[in-house]
Amino acid sequence: MFADLQKRDDRDRPELREDVSREDIVAAFRSAMIGHFRSHIPGTNISEATLLASDYLNHFHELVMLLEAVESDPEGFTEDLLGWHPLTYEEHFSASGFRDKTLAIAAYRRAPPQIRARFDEAVSKLHGEAVTLIAEVAVELKGENQSGLNRSCMDAVARLRVLIEQANRIANGEPERGARGPSAETHDQSAIDFLFEARR
Repeated sequence: MFADLQKRDDRDRPELREDVSREDIVAAFRSAMIGHFRSHIPGTNISEATLLASDYLNHFHELVMLLEAVESDPEGFTEDLLGWHPLTYEEHFSASGFRDKTLAIAAYRRAPPQIRARFDEAVSKLHGEAVTLIAEVAVELKGENQSGLNRSCMDAVARLRVLIEQANRIANGEPERGARGPSAETHDQSAIDFLFEARR
């Protein structure tokens, strides 16, 4: 009788059924790993919702500060600005003094796929825009037009801050700004487009 009950119990356990698909197994494993990392996150600066650390965005805040510094003191900060280069999430934390950097990297690798895809896309936009903006400011630095340099730096800072804010909301699992709905992302993109056009 015990053997019959054991067989019936085994049939009721999906992880032991032969008809469980590979996709179901992968999904169950991914869910278990996300749960595992979330159990280690309390007390750190890593979001339990997304498994991402917004501290990575300090990489871009550094660029904003350099642009602001170059605007007021070109000679003192040009070398630092031109030496800035994009770093991936893992590169940034590997080289940082972030206390939980090993956990941050491991959690990033197991972040929910849709959230990580959105975050990676936002970071890709930041990297592309950062390289473009540095090149534009570099052109102004070669000239003697201080007002042109000031405008390029201010426009660059404004553009980067919008993109950093977008990435930060994703990393922290926050809803889109304002009245949330399908039009919210369009609103944010409109703000970016306006800043982009203002630079021309």
